[in-house]
Amino acid sequence: MLKKEDRQGIAVYLYYNRDARKLNRIGDIIYHSRRMRYLLIYVDKTVLADKLAELSRLKFVKEVKVSHLDDINCDFVGSLFREEKN
Repeated sequence: MLKKEDRQGIAVYLYYNRDARKLNRIGDIIYHSRRMRYLLIYVDKTVLADKLAELSRLKFVKEVKVSHLDDINCDFVGSLFREEKN
């Protein structure tokens, strides 16, 4: 059975779209917005600090942001539907 790996999303903003293919070695590219010139990349959490340092050193990278999706509480308590009173 496959083990679920903990991964973290990174948004990488570029100066030019032509440099997007150079980031294939960093992690898994999930999305590339050509109009807004950014990429969404997933990397393992164990190597996150190394990859962030590597990305920030590249000359063609404008900005690097880490996704905060793991910080959101997704535990919903109770029913999502309202009960009608008669």
